[in-house]
Order: sequence, then C-alpha cells, then structure tokens
Amino acid sequence: MKTFARLSLLALAVAALAFGLTHWLAPHPQTPADEITWLTSEFHLTTAQTAAIEKLHAAYDPVCMEHCRLIRETRTRLISLKTSTPRDAAAYAAAEAEMTHLKGICHDATQKHLEAVAAQMSPAEGRRFLVLTLPKLSAQSHDAPLDPR
Repeated sequence: MKTFARLSLLALAVAALAFGLTHWLAPHPQTPADEITWLTSEFHLTTAQTAAIEKLHAAYDPVCMEHCRLIRETRTRLISLKTSTPRDAAAYAAAEAEMTHLKGICHDATQKHLEAVAAQMSPAEGRRFLVLTLPKLSAQSHDAPLDPR
C-alpha cells in the first residue's frame, strides 16, 4: 500500500509540474491591449500618439476580421474543391484566383493601416516600425491577423 501511495503522489507531482510548465511556457493569445502596450513601450509613444493609434486599431479591426473571414471561407472552398470527385478544374481555378485577389486586398489594406500607424509616431520611430512590420506583412500566411511584434 505504501508503494501505491508513493507512486500516486509522484504521479500527481509530475502532472502538476507538467501543467505548470506548459502553462508558463506556452504562448498566450495576444490581446489588443498587449499590442498597444508593446507599441507604446517599443516606439516611445506619447499619450496622444497612443490614443491616436488605439483609434486607428479600433477602426481597422472590423476590416481585418472581414478579410480574415473571406479568406477562411475561400480556403475552405478550395479544400472542398480539391478533394471533391470529380474535380471541377474551372471552379478550383476561380477559387484560387479569388484567394489571390483577397490576399492582395488584405495586404494592401494592412499596409495602409501600418503606414497610418507609423505616421502617428515620430519620424524615426515610424520608419523603424515600418522596417520591422512590412517584412512580416510580406511573409503573412493569412492564417491569423498580423502580429507586428
């Protein structure tokens, strides 16, 4: 019985340790407040600059969510068309063209948003912000909104 108790306690300790490590080490979802806090700290924003950028983000968020929704729907349609039998080549090509078009719209709108955010910063910090974020935009997978960090 003592062996069972020891093994049970050991298993419980290992489980608690595993939970603690995964909770501590796992990435946590980003919130808009986290992004604003990061921008304020990283780019030395004044209170007025932070407020202006918060307004820009609030206005752009629904646009971004709509782009994500349309891209997800098109991606789902592409997967469905790819696995359907018989395969409709014309419909698949049309969906691919739509996906390319939607990604272009998303890219252009996000670039304008990033440039508007940079315009609220000091000129040097705005340039640094764009140097940091525009390459990430070019590499965007469109699986989730762009994380500028």
